[in-house]
Amino acid sequence: MRGPMSDSEPDAGQIVTAERIVAGDGTEPEAFVVVGEWIRQTGPVAALRAAWPGATLVDLGAVTLVPGFNDAHSHPTVCAEQLLQLDLSPQRVPDRASMLAALAQRAAGTPPGEWIVGCGVDPARSLGGVPLTADELDTACPHQPVLVVDVTLHAGVLNSAGLALAGYRGVDDAPGGGELGHDAAGRLTGVLVDQALYDVAFPAFTRRATIVPRPDRAAAQRAFVRFAGRLHAAGITSVGDAMVGPESWATLAGLAAAGELPLRVNALVGYEHWESFRALELPAPVPTDRLRVGGVKAFADGAVNGGVAWTKQPVPAAEAPGQPRMSPAQLRQVVADVHEHDGTIAVHANGDRAIAEVLAAIDAAQQRRPRPQVRHRVEHVAIVDDEIVAAMRALRVVAVPFGQYPAAHGDKLRRFYDADRIERMFAHRTLLAAGVPVAGSSDHPCGPYEPLFALQSLVTRRDRNGAPFGDRQAITATQALAVYTTGSAYASGEEATKGRIAAGQIADFVALADDPRTVAADRIAGIEVVGTWLGGTRVHPAPAGPGGVPPAGG
Repeated sequence: MRGPMSDSEPDAGQIVTAERIVAGDGTEPEAFVVVGEWIRQTGPVAALRAAWPGATLVDLGAVTLVPGFNDAHSHPTVCAEQLLQLDLSPQRVPDRASMLAALAQRAAGTPPGEWIVGCGVDPARSLGGVPLTADELDTACPHQPVLVVDVTLHAGVLNSAGLALAGYRGVDDAPGGGELGHDAAGRLTGVLVDQALYDVAFPAFTRRATIVPRPDRAAAQRAFVRFAGRLHAAGITSVGDAMVGPESWATLAGLAAAGELPLRVNALVGYEHWESFRALELPAPVPTDRLRVGGVKAFADGAVNGGVAWTKQPVPAAEAPGQPRMSPAQLRQVVADVHEHDGTIAVHANGDRAIAEVLAAIDAAQQRRPRPQVRHRVEHVAIVDDEIVAAMRALRVVAVPFGQYPAAHGDKLRRFYDADRIERMFAHRTLLAAGVPVAGSSDHPCGPYEPLFALQSLVTRRDRNGAPFGDRQAITATQALAVYTTGSAYASGEEATKGRIAAGQIADFVALADDPRTVAADRIAGIEVVGTWLGGTRVHPAPAGPGGVPPAGG
């Protein structure tokens, strides 16, 4: 495979120019040369035409080109499978009655005994903060097992048939790291939290055989390609899939082997499957590979929504006390295992207590066996303090906080967290000022996947009602753009070949109708994505087929 700086085809390629090119390194070149998947040179059009006389000039016109957006932490394989499930998001079912009606309608067309799975439930938006119950699901779907999953992916509800199939008969059946909701008499309500949910339906995070049927591989692959089209339309060219196990890996690897994987995927493998992935002895990826294992995912606590993150000080209004997903001793063992086997650990930690324990575990691992170049990660890093920020900088840990949560969920979070903690939530400004590497993350489906929505959220720090949410953590649009390009590339160790429009970088770029750095901050989310290119090939809008060859190598 030809390297990124090879000039063996000096007369080939295309010279791409536009009204403005934001390279991501502080420069704004007039044009750049694309040969194959690579950017070979940048500079004035005249100079490039002289250096590349056989290249075709492609003028994209009155647009702003930026590097392809990179969502370092999301769940694309899960979201793809959710396209095959019943959408119960607030946009489709705004209240309890309509949600139950939608389930009943699905049940009417589903054979008895066949599973019904609903997704996207936001109890705070559609259910007045009160989850559905097994009894309600039994009434709506009397002849089928049912599971509905919260948008957070941390909770769900089973009906009675589902509880029986899962073997959940009483509170004591809850697995370690999970909870089963119950009433005052100890009767199960159907609510599943964390590991109790994963053991039922998410094989990436359990060693047990899940009971909710999986789509066949071909259907899962078709759904992934379909979902990738949505991401392309938002300007996304790279994703970190933070929920990968053997089944989802097989889906991705099959697409990659066929040359049909439509995104660059940095897979975070569930720790439960770390040993089996090590046994695969996968070859080291090359820059143009669209699939790589980039780290190992583990959990230190629960969701920040609902106030149930593991915090140093109690959250009085929380729906339940914040609890660790594993003890500090277990956490240290997990981190040490990954560290000792030359892996990168990426730990989900929202609360400041959880983050502190993760950093202590990383510090202990580094003390035993120094690996100064490794880029261990803290995922979400929702609530920080000065001690945490200092430790992250000293340990060279990458922060992967939510980008869009102030705008998407700020009004809900305000119900649980006091003003002081809100000013320390999703602390992009504090982290960047301290020199901590920061990557962009949607955690979709937990929040909107559109990077431009996240950029606006980071710049304005306003919730959906327009009220400030931790506005002292606001950053500039230039900084926000870097978080979702160079920051995410650094998090996966790919900054040498991804994240900028520069010579030696892969030609992933996006054409925007406006410059997010100069439009009014409250207009950033509305900027049109005119086109998206992956490795020099246009992927949005989709090529028109024969006779409709798109510009810039499409």
